[in-house]
Amino acid sequence: MRQCVEIMATEGLPVHLAAERAGIARDTAVRNMRKPHVLQLFNLRVRDVRQNAAQAAYMRIHQLSLHSTNERVKLDASKWLAGVDGVAPVQKVQGFHRHSHTFGGFVYPDLEEVGVTPAEQTD
Repeated sequence: MRQCVEIMATEGLPVHLAAERAGIARDTAVRNMRKPHVLQLFNLRVRDVRQNAAQAAYMRIHQLSLHSTNERVKLDASKWLAGVDGVAPVQKVQGFHRHSHTFGGFVYPDLEEVGVTPAEQTD
């Protein structure tokens, strides 16, 4: 019955499926689950699983980052682990430089006036 309780707690299977996997008759498993000490064992095991779920997930993702056959899965797992550990992924940096030039125009000194009108010719 201990194996049946373990299967139920870790895999979330109902009693009849866990009993089948453990090789126990369904009626025996259901009857035993009504006993206080078996129910207490089940509740303790479920509590342990829930308390360690974050650590278990972290370890599974760590294993994926090392041993996955898919490179994309390895990359994503590594990024996730780095983020959890406080390491930010490399960001693409793009910068723009803008230059502006202003031109105040030309300044000419005051010169004497020069006549450009042609002189009248007398014949």
